[in-house]
Amino acid sequence: MQGIDAKEHKNMLEAFRRFEELSSVIKDKITIDEEIKTREGMEELRDNYQHFKYLLSELETCIKGYEKKRKSVQSVLYKSIRKMNSEIKKNPAKEAK
Repeated sequence: MQGIDAKEHKNMLEAFRRFEELSSVIKDKITIDEEIKTREGMEELRDNYQHFKYLLSELETCIKGYEKKRKSVQSVLYKSIRKMNSEIKKNPAKEAK
């Protein structure tokens, strides 16, 4: 799984901050269409990044829950296997085929 590079995202935000700074001082050097595409694109990038961070948080929660449950089940599972193996050693006729 590939994530979103936080440093790259931060660089984009910084570049956009510079874009906004320059576009407020220097008028009519880019078209309205270019400005709209840039602003809408950055808004979408911000939204996607926030969604990514939310999903990453959800994934971390899911992983922790899985690991906790796995350890619990694994403990009971191995304990049961040890008991059954012990019984088979005592009584070889009961061994599963």
